[in-house]
This record gives sequence, C-alpha cells and structure tokens, in this order.
Amino acid sequence: MGILPEVSENAELVRGWHKAAEKATNLDRVEDLLALTHPEFEMTESSALPGAARVKGLEALRRYCYGWARNWSEWEWREEELVDLPPDRVMFDATLRLRGLRSSIWVEHRWVYLFVIRDGLILRDDGFLTKEEALGNASSESGVER
Repeated sequence: MGILPEVSENAELVRGWHKAAEKATNLDRVEDLLALTHPEFEMTESSALPGAARVKGLEALRRYCYGWARNWSEWEWREEELVDLPPDRVMFDATLRLRGLRSSIWVEHRWVYLFVIRDGLILRDDGFLTKEEALGNASSESGVER
C-alpha cells in the first residue's frame, strides 16, 4: 500500500460533503449534509445540463436532495481529482453514477465542481463540464461568473 498524499482541510471538507450528499439521498440522512453546509449556501448545476438547478439556502438544498428520490434509486461520485485552490476554493473532478428509479439502468457522466469554503463550511458548489472552465472561474472575484 502506497502513502496517500496529504490533502488540505478544505479538500477533506469537500470530500466529506460529497460522501454526506450520497448518504443524504441514498440513506435519507440530509441532516449530515446540512451540518457541513454554510447557511448562505448556493449551488448552480452546469449550464450544460438541461434544466440545470440553482439552489440557495439550506432548505432549498434539503428539497433538492429529496427531489433526487423521484428519479434515482441510488447514486455516487467517483473522485478523479481533488485540487486545493487556496485560500478558499477546491476543485472536485468526479464521475457521477446514477441508477434510474424506474429503469434500474446506471448512467454516468464526468463533471467538475468548484467549491467555495467559508467558516469551515461549504458556501458554494458550482458545476462545470471541464476543469478548464472551473479553473477559469476559480480566479474570478466572486468565485463563479455565470
């Protein structure tokens, strides 16, 4: 077994948030996810996704998580790359796998997420198609230009 590279607290927070998100929808444990999420949370799915969601606030995130159960029976992220972008951003490159609720067919797509951390909690989660798009937005003043 090789030595795993050390990751920052922010990167570990993002990794933990994704694991909590899986449990929130797969095991109905939304409170675990909300505990890692800033009260002023905002999320924007990639504009490449038809009907991309925009979520603002903890109650909207709760509703978003419960909405997954209408279409997906289970899902997971497979981490491809996790990049710390000090002082407060983390890029998470992952393959999202989902099983259709009615069809039981697995689908997957690779997405890149840009997270902003504030006060040790996830403040923003924005989705992109490519690392280049996410990294280009990482250097903007607000963290995301849409």
